[in-house]
Amino acid sequence: MQPQASKSDGGRFRRGPFVLICGALLAVGFAIAWSRPSPIEPVGFRFSDQPAPSFSGPLAVNDHLKRGKLLFSRDILAPESFVLDKQGRVYTGLGDGRVIRFDREFKSFDTILHTGEILHHQCGLASMEEKCGRPLGLHFHPSYDDLLYIADSYKGLLLGNVTSGQVKTLVDAHHPGEGILPMKLTNDVTVVSNGSVFFTDSSNKFDRASNRMEFLEGGGNGRLLHYDPFDRRVRVAVQGLHFANGIAVTPTGEHLLISETMRARILRYHLKGPHEGTVDVFIDNLPGLPDNIMPSSRGGYWVALAVVRIYGLLDTLASLPRLRNFIAKVSCSPSQLFPWQQHAVSGSLFLYCSPMFIISYLLQREGWGEGEKREREREERGEEKSIKMA
Repeated sequence: MQPQASKSDGGRFRRGPFVLICGALLAVGFAIAWSRPSPIEPVGFRFSDQPAPSFSGPLAVNDHLKRGKLLFSRDILAPESFVLDKQGRVYTGLGDGRVIRFDREFKSFDTILHTGEILHHQCGLASMEEKCGRPLGLHFHPSYDDLLYIADSYKGLLLGNVTSGQVKTLVDAHHPGEGILPMKLTNDVTVVSNGSVFFTDSSNKFDRASNRMEFLEGGGNGRLLHYDPFDRRVRVAVQGLHFANGIAVTPTGEHLLISETMRARILRYHLKGPHEGTVDVFIDNLPGLPDNIMPSSRGGYWVALAVVRIYGLLDTLASLPRLRNFIAKVSCSPSQLFPWQQHAVSGSLFLYCSPMFIISYLLQREGWGEGEKREREREERGEEKSIKMA
């Protein structure tokens, strides 16, 4: 009697050629990806000379924020910075280009203005931000209660009237001034005691849709910019920053604090005194990458962390520019992989995207990109928004 092959043997036999073919295709995919030109010029860096802080003691993981109440989760998209008017009402900018105002009891909200085109069902998709606007930092004019400075990611520095809803461009992102590079990612804005306006441009190379390239590159493409409302001129106060983000004036008015996101630290810009116009480190080696910063009533500062430096992933990637270079080359965009056609077979994309899926998964574990997950899902489904307004 002839021996019969077991099911498991047969299974291995049938899977063998398939595994070999997939392996060969993956190898070819990696080789092609490696040969592609890179959109970045990566450099190695470290967040600090000291080890990353341990999550113990004051930094021990807790669930305090889970005790808060989630408001308007289905009605507003990606609120960013918050600012209060003299009546104590809160304003915020949304991912669909609107600036809204909540009532004092946070039971309803009104749409105050739009920073871009009003395209209704299209606004809110990540691909439409440049047209619809993406208001980030907000700060009220010190002398006029109805005027609001707005840092729009794609538009530049704007001035909005919260009464009429009109918006005026003060500094155009594409043409900020003579001898000044265009702004790709206008981020936050504040006003100092003499009425001068300071705002951040996180990158003069990558826009908000590609902001992760800033980390992958590791270079200093960010700037702190100064706008003089009297002569209406712009100058570069500090350049070479690694994703300049949130800014806040200290209570004394002598310094300006700047979140340097991609170095996990906060810088201090001297507004007055013998060191006027210089910058030094206020605090470094933070447990995460700082975003917005705001003075607290207790004398300290509230600092939002965009990503937490847990598991050591970010620190490891920082020291491996070649790996970051390869990740930057691996793209899931059909228009980038196959510029001669707008659509590509999804199976082919897997060859290029599989390593990115792994990295993206690990970054998600550290809290990266959760705020935009809903935007991407809705864009993929092509859904229209239903927004409730008071």
